[in-house]
Amino acid sequence: MDYLGGIHAVKQLLSRYPKHVKFIWVVQRSQHSNWFSSACRQHDVPLSYVNKSDLDDLLPDIRHQGVVAEYTQLPTLGLEDLCAQSLQRSKTPCLLMLDRVQDPQNLGACLRSAAVFGVDGVIIPKDRAVGVTPTVLKVAVGAAAMVPVVRVANLTRAMRLLKAQGFWLYGTAETADQTITQADVDVPIVWVMGNESKGLGHQVEQHCDVMYRIDTTGFSTLNIATSAGIVLHTTFSMRGTSR
Repeated sequence: MDYLGGIHAVKQLLSRYPKHVKFIWVVQRSQHSNWFSSACRQHDVPLSYVNKSDLDDLLPDIRHQGVVAEYTQLPTLGLEDLCAQSLQRSKTPCLLMLDRVQDPQNLGACLRSAAVFGVDGVIIPKDRAVGVTPTVLKVAVGAAAMVPVVRVANLTRAMRLLKAQGFWLYGTAETADQTITQADVDVPIVWVMGNESKGLGHQVEQHCDVMYRIDTTGFSTLNIATSAGIVLHTTFSMRGTSR
């Protein structure tokens, strides 16, 4: 069993995967207790009212906002399923592909950014990269329950499939000629970002349609978590402007 805290995260979990939610705890007389009471009745999920200290003990160091859910492992998606679902939800879905990210703190932070800025899914390799570990889940603070994570055996093969489905593959590199604000975000896109020290692998970069950079003063190199947050926020903002 896994535990998830946070009002928005638990609401999304209960709405998307009600059969996987086994129990919900809500702080007594909290602002959202009525919503959770009604939703739990609707989905036949047991609910208990507790004190804040009880949830602090259950999820120490996590900002649970007075709501915690216990849930079983969520269903996993294949890449083709992710493509089909994301294209069904939107004409311009946005995916994030991470090439060999090693640090669970960084992957967790990337998942949080993906959830905040409405990314439809995150793609990571099965080998030479961190998976969705307990540390990742803790750092992600519920994002892993909201954003599908697909693990693939070969990134370049996955990139060819994504292109065949109509996605544009936008890579990032400090040496790229164009900045991320020049990207056409009104198409289905996959932002492809490299690992903490070496960036994108050569083969992965070769399969990108366009390369972009983040404008900086050049003072220092941004880490992957910060870079992903900037790229996804920029995409989200540009799409909001275009609407």
